[in-house]
Amino acid sequence: MAKRRTRRKPSRRSGGRGRKSNNNVLWIITIIGCLGLVVGVAVVAQNLIAKGKIDEATLCHSGGPQNVTSVLLDLTDPLSETQQARLKTILANEVSGSSVDTMIALGIVSEDPSRWGAMFAKCKPASGQDANGLYENPAIIAARYDREFTAPIQATLQTMLTGASENQSPIMEALQSLVSTTPSFTQARGHRKIIIVSDMLQHSDNLSFYRGQGWDYFVGKNGEGRMAGNLAGVTIEILRIPRSGRTPSNEITEGFWTRYFDRQGSRPPSVSSLGDL
Repeated sequence: MAKRRTRRKPSRRSGGRGRKSNNNVLWIITIIGCLGLVVGVAVVAQNLIAKGKIDEATLCHSGGPQNVTSVLLDLTDPLSETQQARLKTILANEVSGSSVDTMIALGIVSEDPSRWGAMFAKCKPASGQDANGLYENPAIIAARYDREFTAPIQATLQTMLTGASENQSPIMEALQSLVSTTPSFTQARGHRKIIIVSDMLQHSDNLSFYRGQGWDYFVGKNGEGRMAGNLAGVTIEILRIPRSGRTPSNEITEGFWTRYFDRQGSRPPSVSSLGDL
């Protein structure tokens, strides 16, 4: 009689060893993946921080201003309280509507050339709401926005508004000084804008509408040859201050500024009134 063979049960040890080996591989892959993720996040954060470096003097990021808005205030005849309030509202809306890295510059028309140029010129920084929670502290960003940007603008504007009446209004000269002293005005990557708050009644030793001197006189004195032509593609917005009493004719005033801005290369100006009533 043949001896019955006993069937051996499959060993569980070999199967358990295989599963254990697979688990080890999965753990290694997971650890490597986590390390890669951490390194990737660190690299991205470092790049963001590098791009976010800010110039302490201008508050612009390392690439310079994206846009530029220069504001020229002709306060040689002081504004009324109503006009001052409206001007502050208009400028506040302009600043709040500007994007981060827009250079905001303020300049003034004065008979004293030492006062020409940008009295304030800084890029609009990120506010607390714009802060990147990955590597920025929103509270610190908000405090810096108020301390280094909003407060200086308000203080500069208030100083301008409290000036006394002056005998001359060298608008053309003060405008060119503001353009030349606004950082990166010609190098801005985006739009460039100039806001002129003035009655646009040029009155200086070089040219005076009150003496009946318009475009023809300007050209005859080789004024056109002295123009820099540095407003190419610039948007001009004129916020006109109304004047009562005897003033130069519109033919002289409008005729001059239309040709002036055209020769300087800017877009045709848009004109609105600041109002006084």
